[in-house]
Amino acid sequence: MRQLTDIELQEIRKAIMRKEISSAEILMEVYDHYISHLQEFPKEEFNEQLFELEQKFTYAYCHALQAKFHKNIDIGKAQWMVIKKYFCTSRILFLAGILAVVNFVATQARTEQEIKFLLMSPLALLFMMHLALGYQWLKRILPIKKSFKGNGVPIKSSLMTPLSMRLLWPLLLANLIFYPKIVLENFDSESILPAAAVMTTVLLLFYAISLMEVWKIKSKSALV
Repeated sequence: MRQLTDIELQEIRKAIMRKEISSAEILMEVYDHYISHLQEFPKEEFNEQLFELEQKFTYAYCHALQAKFHKNIDIGKAQWMVIKKYFCTSRILFLAGILAVVNFVATQARTEQEIKFLLMSPLALLFMMHLALGYQWLKRILPIKKSFKGNGVPIKSSLMTPLSMRLLWPLLLANLIFYPKIVLENFDSESILPAAAVMTTVLLLFYAISLMEVWKIKSKSALV
């Protein structure tokens, strides 16, 4: 296996850029395949082997790979698969423990502000996850964008957008979670808030933990 020269690597990148692949994951998969294949052949056969690769990895073929990858992302389905795994004895006990702790904290709260502070914990976790996702994305995507400058289409992680939206939904609905006065004005907030806070906090923590597991699983094949 030989080391490809800078000129050869540039030729590979030019060939791949003509395919206008927008998914960073597919772009790097194709790029890695080109390199690993061409490293097996002497320099004299570089052009011939590059031509053969071009016959296989056509524009249509690469976009078919990209479409299939996008279809298989399905964050919602992946999250549901993770959630179903929680319906076992060990994890149910874990969730029961979280419920007991949250319920204890909620019953000890003396004011509405203290209960709202309880609700902030899962929202803060989701926000930190979103920041970590953005940092991981920038760390991995910037070198790719630099290498494939002039790609013709914007390069982005196929997982970044759907996962980011999943993380942001609860944050965007924070005003509803914090129980606006217009919703509570006809109810006894002192009796409703503790129970509602327990349920909401546990659900949000469950949502965040399951989404964290989805991220861990998907990161094996994505750039986040």
